[in-house]
Amino acid sequence: MKKHFSLILALVLMLTLAACGNGNSPADNSGGGAQPAAQPASSGDSSAPAADSGDIGGDLVLWFGIEDLGKAFIEAFNVHYPNVNVKLEIIGMEAGEKLSLDGPSGIGGDVIMVNHNDVFSLFDDGLIEPYPADVEGRLRNILLDFVIDMPQINGNLYGVPFSLENYGLLYNKDLVDKPPETIEELFEFAESYNDPSAGKYAMRWLVNDFYHNYWLFSAFGFKPFGPDGTDWKNPGFDSPEFAQGLELHRSLRAIFEMPTDDADFEATMGAFGRGEVPFTVAHSWLAAVARDNGVNVAGAKLPTINGVQPRCLLGMNLLVVSSYANNFDAAFAFAEFAASPEAAGIMYGVNGVGNGLKDSSGIEGYAEDAVLLGFAEQTPYTESFPQMTEFNLIWGPVQEMMAFNWDDKLTVEDAQKKFMEDFEMALNVSGQSMYD
Repeated sequence: MKKHFSLILALVLMLTLAACGNGNSPADNSGGGAQPAAQPASSGDSSAPAADSGDIGGDLVLWFGIEDLGKAFIEAFNVHYPNVNVKLEIIGMEAGEKLSLDGPSGIGGDVIMVNHNDVFSLFDDGLIEPYPADVEGRLRNILLDFVIDMPQINGNLYGVPFSLENYGLLYNKDLVDKPPETIEELFEFAESYNDPSAGKYAMRWLVNDFYHNYWLFSAFGFKPFGPDGTDWKNPGFDSPEFAQGLELHRSLRAIFEMPTDDADFEATMGAFGRGEVPFTVAHSWLAAVARDNGVNVAGAKLPTINGVQPRCLLGMNLLVVSSYANNFDAAFAFAEFAASPEAAGIMYGVNGVGNGLKDSSGIEGYAEDAVLLGFAEQTPYTESFPQMTEFNLIWGPVQEMMAFNWDDKLTVEDAQKKFMEDFEMALNVSGQSMYD
């Protein structure tokens, strides 16, 4: 790959070798290779175009999960880079898996939108490239430290965070006056509000999804994979702290009656977005859906549990650059633009999502947003996902465990035991074991 400076050929070659930290050189299907990218106009303003951005051109394939936002990004990007022809392909959560198939064939995306926890497996499979040091330097000037640190592997940046979200309690202000400060208050409200005969309940959320239920476990001191999130041989799901969270999780079934067979998006998040329930646990993007439906929505921090403010897992959407990209200069430029203040303003206008900028004061309406203001109270109580590939192996086993727990098909002890067995099996398939 080429760095974003106009350098003599010898230095470009040196940087190429240094930057390919995963041992894979970028594919070059153009015959002559990509031209070096231009110097930025200002290291302090990532929204500004490069001084000679017109030198960057060619075709670029963007795999993105949100059509309206992808189109808006492309339109704004082309103002700064008019010679880049960006083709938008809408690909959802399977983008990483699809890249493993299409990338080596040269038909995959150049820039790919992925979730935060996909970066490490893509790196392990040699599918993505590190960002040039000058791009990372400019991003560090505008992004919060913990945001830019999360996608770091072996000292290199492998993903550009363009959206940042913790979750919190969303509530419908037309159905409830104020959010509960404690889980006991939530229970009291539910007791008076629920009407099972009419299918009326105070709260709906994804009850068998670990990500949206992590707060129930964190309140008892549970933290996956040890204090620093790297001890994959001791995931902690068999701990007393996690058992306490499972007991609380199970007890909620009697209050918010809903079998896991019905706990899909439509019956939970969708119900809130249509204005049918007062509360849900979700990201701010659901607030945009609710607002589009005329729901008077606001956000709040999660209610305390036994006097403890629970923690939630921090979510990010990232842009990664394929190791098989056909246009590295344009790919790096597009990803950098997507993290800029200009792009953050576009994103907020399209779907109300937050960002990882150090300063969002220039985004109109951002500082007064009732959802983001409420979620900001939860932000100090967030945790990053464990930064290792092994964490990705928990999702299937933990979802099954939580479904069995919620539906009272296994005891807490047996549910924990099943998870540990299933996780060990997943490790075995990957050639590892907790017991080696």
